[in-house]
Amino acid sequence: MMRWLAILSVWFMLAPAQAAEIAIALTNDHVEVDTGFSGARLTLFGAISGIEAPAASAGVDIISVIRGPTTQFQIRRLLKRGPIWIPGNTHAIKDAPGLYLTNANRPITDIAPLPDQAAYRLGADFLIIDATQDHNETPIAAQSGVHNNVFAKAFVSEAKDAGLYRDRIGGVEFKKGALFAINVDIPANTPVGEYSVAVYLYQDGVLLGRDEAQLMVNKVGIERRIFDLAHNQPVTYGILSVVISLFAGWMAALAFRKS
Repeated sequence: MMRWLAILSVWFMLAPAQAAEIAIALTNDHVEVDTGFSGARLTLFGAISGIEAPAASAGVDIISVIRGPTTQFQIRRLLKRGPIWIPGNTHAIKDAPGLYLTNANRPITDIAPLPDQAAYRLGADFLIIDATQDHNETPIAAQSGVHNNVFAKAFVSEAKDAGLYRDRIGGVEFKKGALFAINVDIPANTPVGEYSVAVYLYQDGVLLGRDEAQLMVNKVGIERRIFDLAHNQPVTYGILSVVISLFAGWMAALAFRKS
């Protein structure tokens, strides 16, 4: 932690005292997922240059966004037919982020104007959700913070309930001088892949600067071998799954006969 604070402090002192700028660094840009993974806490360190007062009293606001990787989902609406409910047509959710987490020192709606929220997708309700039934339909973007497409709205709601989409007020801590830190909790069901990390600096509703970093989430150990086999050799993975299932069933039958 002190190492990153020192590096960012040097950057702050060397930066020209003109327009406000922001720089960020991750304490760990790799997250390893194994069978015992129960989530992780990441810390983003940042420094601000070009402000006259310490960050804590300069009236600046910070928004961080962790997003990715894009994933495909399927969603159905249940239809009532008489006394029973039946599944309706399948709608594909295409290229939606598998994880979307924001942290801000205040509500985003109090920090960024509506056009910025829509342009930079600040908040889960402003994500472009491609909830289509066929290729002729177009992606749905929430321009006013509310998804009009019922399937896009339902998908975002489910992702929030699962902890994969979260807009959090807090986790931003202003340190000494122009330094700050952001603590982000990564859930246990985080998908593997490459993530983008962006931090936005605002003051009085005006975007002063932004900086980005990359984060990788990888499976390790037996989890990694199974994941690679399933994605790189799906036929072999399928055959092995069937063989293991048959063997498990045979062993269960033997145990049942003995008992």
